[in-house]
Amino acid sequence: MSTMIDGMKRSRGMAAVLAASAISIGAGVVAPAAASAAAALPRYRYIDLGAIGAPSSAAASSEAAGLNNCGTVVGHSTIAGPFSIHAFSWRNGVFRDLGTADSAATAVNEQGVVVGHTHVNFTDPPHAFRHTGGVLTDLGTGYGPGSGSAARDVNDSGVVVGTRFAQQGEPERAVVWKDGRIIDLGTLGGAAGRYGTDGIAYAVNNHGHVVGGASVPEGGLHAFLWTGGALKDLGTLGGTTESTYATGINDRGDVVGASQNTAAQVHAALWRNGTIRDLGTLGGRYSEAKSINEAGQVVGVATIPTTATYDARAFLWQNGRMVDLNTRVPGLPAGVTLYSASDINDRGAITGFACPYDCDSGGFYDRRGFLLVPIS
Repeated sequence: MSTMIDGMKRSRGMAAVLAASAISIGAGVVAPAAASAAAALPRYRYIDLGAIGAPSSAAASSEAAGLNNCGTVVGHSTIAGPFSIHAFSWRNGVFRDLGTADSAATAVNEQGVVVGHTHVNFTDPPHAFRHTGGVLTDLGTGYGPGSGSAARDVNDSGVVVGTRFAQQGEPERAVVWKDGRIIDLGTLGGAAGRYGTDGIAYAVNNHGHVVGGASVPEGGLHAFLWTGGALKDLGTLGGTTESTYATGINDRGDVVGASQNTAAQVHAALWRNGTIRDLGTLGGRYSEAKSINEAGQVVGVATIPTTATYDARAFLWQNGRMVDLNTRVPGLPAGVTLYSASDINDRGAITGFACPYDCDSGGFYDRRGFLLVPIS
């Protein structure tokens, strides 16, 4: 199942404490407004989201992928071991199992509509889903039996973006689900061929502008912006291989993602006003931006300067500076590493996954979803 989630995708303390912390996010008591983004780097309260049916001390895993401004977090969690994974939503300290086996939730909008992917029968690959009002709807693929799809984001109008493929092993295609239709976004002139990727749609803003990565004639992927029915190549940091893609966009049109640079390193990137900016790393050779809010705060994952295979940290980029989020959490529990940040809302709250055990050595079954609440 872990392979399915990763492939389709190329993110608890005391109950009273959890509830109080989550409520403060929704009410905006402890969160910075967009106008205060230029202030000093924030500090955060750490919340271990736990796992479905498991206290924070149990060796059960979860990953948080999406977050809205009301404090609802979505992701996936183990139920009874690493091969039983369910999509979840979390709010006010309460885990909610969305009720389907081998599923993952990837995003939630302000109306509480959750999207992701799940198996729909015993034979077909997973399909994209929409979950609202307690009802899960298969968004389909537009193809016949044996086809698959995955939803990656949803905006406040209910427009969903993601990928689909005709058969297992066929190239993925970037698509939009809108008004009961599936719109294929095409490519930037390239074709991945069998076992490759023609395109991936990662995010959509409230203007309906879509970003992702699409194949180019010279091979590989370039980050794209889709508006008005047309794809625009956003360019690269100078690299020539496929490692360029856009993963987030805000309503101002700022785009984030990752691109290979001229040194053949993949770095987090920001596209703004027609220019691309290298956001750097935490001293290592790799970084990836995953989300940007309306204040221009960016979160993601970056490596640090060690030789460990998995030695990465969740980061916040603000006002030209990238910082390790582990250094911004007073009283972070011993042994807990904030490994990757997947989303940041407009109140400055951040979600992602941590490793209470040994993530740097590849212990990914011990991942735990977290929520960081800005301290006023």
